[in-house]
Amino acid sequence: MSMLISLLLACASSTDTGDLSPHFDAPDSAGSFTAVTVQDSFTARGGEELTVQVWYPSQTSDAGSIFRFDEVYSGQARSQGAAACAQPRPVLMFSHGNGGIRWQSTFFTEMAAAHGYIVVAPDHLGNTLFDLDDIDRDVVALRRPQDISDAFDWAVAQSESADSPISGCIDPDAGFAVAGHSFGGFTTLYLSGATIDRPALEQRCEAEGGWLCGIPALSEEDLLERADPRVWAAIPMTPVGAQTFDVGLAEQSTPILVMGGSLDDLTTMEQQVTPIYEGVGGEPAYLATFQGAGHFSFSVMCDLVPTFNGCGDDFLDAETTKRLINEMSFAFLGQVRGFESEGFLPAEGPIEWSE
Repeated sequence: MSMLISLLLACASSTDTGDLSPHFDAPDSAGSFTAVTVQDSFTARGGEELTVQVWYPSQTSDAGSIFRFDEVYSGQARSQGAAACAQPRPVLMFSHGNGGIRWQSTFFTEMAAAHGYIVVAPDHLGNTLFDLDDIDRDVVALRRPQDISDAFDWAVAQSESADSPISGCIDPDAGFAVAGHSFGGFTTLYLSGATIDRPALEQRCEAEGGWLCGIPALSEEDLLERADPRVWAAIPMTPVGAQTFDVGLAEQSTPILVMGGSLDDLTTMEQQVTPIYEGVGGEPAYLATFQGAGHFSFSVMCDLVPTFNGCGDDFLDAETTKRLINEMSFAFLGQVRGFESEGFLPAEGPIEWSE
């Protein structure tokens, strides 16, 4: 990192950004905080009981043991510790993939907390690792963005409660950034303004079938806009939805960083990721193609199922991929928040960059 960038970052650390916390760590650093995580649940607007995970920054020297998610997986986040919220922190919402889980990208959510973010990730009921039901996928597609908006509302209420671990951590007027993987990328696009192009989707489904082809049969009321005006930045990772949104991608209206893998055989660069980037309306808009990465390179699923696309010696190594995802995500979010972090975009490494 150049001396100039170092000086800019040092100056940025004391910059007042208004509603958002002025704290900013260099995007390639480990962050200033210990990541602590807690699990909870809340009732969404449709009456569904959703499990939710929250990661938050702490400066507690004794932050408890490592948290184990669903007795299946452990990252680095601790199970307890006081939140470092002398002032409100920026909020990052996360949406998991189809058949994923709220903790599927802990390398990202934990590092975001270490960089000072409050991170909130709900399980999308009927679409998780434990309850996947493709029969309801069309309905789930429409409900997913509402799950994220509802989870933010829940987090705001938690921030207003003196008994909550994140008491005082969130300014409701500051809104949130949103990131998501695969189907979570679809959710991210939908939340940040993209609209479903019903005629185009109906025509494609009649001609060749495919994903989410139950949507055209839904009522106009069901297809009401899912955009949340509180979203201030979007990071769709290996997103799906190019043909579902089609021209409706132009309605996407927030700064956006799209990520994809050159060896992804599920949401390919050619059919999904690049057309999504070329169609979005947000500014600035960036595309980062990870040379040698696959679909599950953007999650921790290779630790659980090493045969998935993106896992093993034929793909970009996991540590490099995760490091670059984090570095560019935090640089992008920092840039949107007003910090001088452009020197980290793109990160040095096997990245093909478009802007």
